[in-house]
Amino acid sequence: MPFFKFKNSASGSTLSIYDEIGVLGVQASDFRQQLDAVQSPTLALEINSPGGDVFAGVAIYNMLKASGKTIAVKVMGVAASAASLIAMAGDTIEMPENTFMMVHNPLTGIYGNAEDLREAADVLDKIGESLLAAYVGKTGMPEAEMKALLAHDTWLTAGEALTKGFATKVTPAINAQASFSMKRADLPANVAAMFKAATPVGASVYDVWAKRRNRQGAK
Repeated sequence: MPFFKFKNSASGSTLSIYDEIGVLGVQASDFRQQLDAVQSPTLALEINSPGGDVFAGVAIYNMLKASGKTIAVKVMGVAASAASLIAMAGDTIEMPENTFMMVHNPLTGIYGNAEDLREAADVLDKIGESLLAAYVGKTGMPEAEMKALLAHDTWLTAGEALTKGFATKVTPAINAQASFSMKRADLPANVAAMFKAATPVGASVYDVWAKRRNRQGAK
């Protein structure tokens, strides 16, 4: 079960990535299947992800770039690490003013002798050059300036992302609405009635957590 949502219609299609990239989140193979189902020439891609596996991120980025579709990216919360790379596939990249983007060089964990560590560093450098090219190509920033950003975990507000070319448009902040799982609540009748009258938006944190536990337990 992929950790993202897909909606297809004659007027346009929307993919929403709301989890890690790779690992137990959005898998490149699942994304490929959903992207192949897009019938319209345009695709809206919503992102709220902390990032994850760099190779899954590169694969998804390449799929989007090679799709021949007009990609409209919208950062819904954060596009960090590998998710920021995926965002670079957008022809347009919209960021509400309360959202963030984070970029950095690739990271890894390694166990071994000195030769193993040197080899891992060389591999990271090669991966980093690939990411550097993608960021520079999208933003138009000088390579030296981009390298300085990627040398650290660089957090960018929507305004900073726009100034540096990581975003093409900043919009007013999205007003979020809380959602509660009434199944878990033990509320006074008058308070419960107030929440019941409200139209819930999305799933509660508990519901999301419970569904994920159930999926993992079934493996």
